[in-house]
Amino acid sequence: MNLLNLLATVALADPTITMNQDDLTAVIGQTLTVESVVTGPAIAHLNVVSLDGVYVDLEDWSQDVTRTVPTEEATVDWEFQAVNPGRFAVYVVLIPQNGRLVAGPPVHVTVSRRETLDTGGALPVAIAVPALLGIATLTGTARRLLGLRSKV
Repeated sequence: MNLLNLLATVALADPTITMNQDDLTAVIGQTLTVESVVTGPAIAHLNVVSLDGVYVDLEDWSQDVTRTVPTEEATVDWEFQAVNPGRFAVYVVLIPQNGRLVAGPPVHVTVSRRETLDTGGALPVAIAVPALLGIATLTGTARRLLGLRSKV
C-alpha cells in the first residue's frame, strides 16, 4: 500500500469512542459522570436506553447531550442524573463528517430506589420508654416517702 492510499484510508476511517467505565451503580437522584475519548472530528451525542423496557426521557437524565468534537482527539465528560430504577446502558454516538454513525461501548448503569427509614413504630417506643422510667422513678420515690418496704 503506498503512502497516498494509506492517508486516504486514515482520512476516511470511522471515528472511535472509548469510555472510562464499564459498569456503575447508583441510587435515584444521584449524579454520575463518565468520560469518553473521541477521535473526530464529529458530533457526539449521549444516549440512555433501558435494559428493562422502562421508558427513558433523555432530557430528564441530562440537559447536555450533544457536543461538537472539532479536533482529532478529545476527552468529553458526560454528566447525567439517575432518574429511574432499573438497568440502563449509557453510550455515545458519533456523527462524523462522512455521515456514518459510530456507537461507542455501553456503560451499564444499575439504579436502585432510595432507601428510606420506616419510623412507624418509633414514636410509641419514644413515648413509652421515658413514661415507664418516670413511673418507676415516681413509684420508688413514693415508697421511700411513705416508708413502705417491698416484701421479698
